[in-house]
Amino acid sequence: MSLKPIAATLASLALAPAALAQAPAAPLSPEASDARCVVVLGFIAAQPNQPADKLSALRAGSMYYVGKLKGRSAGLDIPATLNRAAQQAQAAKVDVRTEAARCGRELTAISQIATARARAAAPKK
Repeated sequence: MSLKPIAATLASLALAPAALAQAPAAPLSPEASDARCVVVLGFIAAQPNQPADKLSALRAGSMYYVGKLKGRSAGLDIPATLNRAAQQAQAAKVDVRTEAARCGRELTAISQIATARARAAAPKK
């Protein structure tokens, strides 16, 4: 399973950020929504001069969404799914900022839940 086609698609997206920021995103299936989040987070990570902590958060977010995809369908062809999501995002000229905000809201909510549960499970002093 090679990620080279995904990298090439992300690279092509990186060349056209203005084109991606022209139209609102259409409603997506749960699979397409999660795949688009992986693509958008990858697109952001591919931008120059990203600080290491931001890259780490983008990678963690991507893995969260890949985990959702695999959890929903263990046999899913991830590279093909992400390539399709990248091509659809480019064709639809999705707004990267809007999509990043949508994905980020979910990641923030999950992070808050995980943090609260970890605090609750921590030994009391």
